[in-house]
Amino acid sequence: MTNKADSGSSPVRRGALQVYDALREDILWLRIEPGSALDEVGLAARFKVSRTPVREALLLLSGEGFIQFLPNRTTIVAPMLLNNIGDYLDMLLILSRGAARSAALSNKADMDVMQKYMDACASAIKEEKPDGLLKSDNAFRRYLAGLTGNIFQIKYFDQVLDSGVRSKLLHYFPFASADELRTANADRARLAEAVCRNEADAADDIMAQIIRTEFAIVIGSLQPKFADSLQLTDHPFELDKLK
Repeated sequence: MTNKADSGSSPVRRGALQVYDALREDILWLRIEPGSALDEVGLAARFKVSRTPVREALLLLSGEGFIQFLPNRTTIVAPMLLNNIGDYLDMLLILSRGAARSAALSNKADMDVMQKYMDACASAIKEEKPDGLLKSDNAFRRYLAGLTGNIFQIKYFDQVLDSGVRSKLLHYFPFASADELRTANADRARLAEAVCRNEADAADDIMAQIIRTEFAIVIGSLQPKFADSLQLTDHPFELDKLK
């Protein structure tokens, strides 16, 4: 999702939106890691603007939850937290199923267009490029959501897809096998066919399966890697002797 400056906006506003767009992309695609400090002076030098548009861009990013202002006046990229992951997963599932169903009911789907997205996904899988795969997959999903022209569906689905970019790059792609990624692309093909046949229930079911499979991999990535096998009772220290 990108904000565009119109021709009548002030130079400061245009500069702020340019900084916002660039920083948002860097944060989304992990070119700036979660928790990293953001220096206004350095950003102003990078974008060749004053600190005023930088501050305005940071305020916009803060409103979307991408950055945080700390009490010591430090600005950081928002860390990845699990406090609202359940809310996010709920919305992703609901909005994804809604997009699939409404696309099937729209009677506007173009299989040739969807095939290009799937071909791009297949190429990214073969070349082992998770960034390219995620961009192509999200573009496919945005295409589905946009078929009805429902501005609310487009806006909020766009937001939920962007909100999941960092989570997928950190917790999905590093843990999904090549076979799982190819299976996901085959599921996209089944989804595209159901949408083109105007089969709303089938499209809904397939999309739900795709999302739940992604959930399983993300949740699996958060499981303990070794701690559950530790035998703490065999530790040489005896608690009674420490009293």
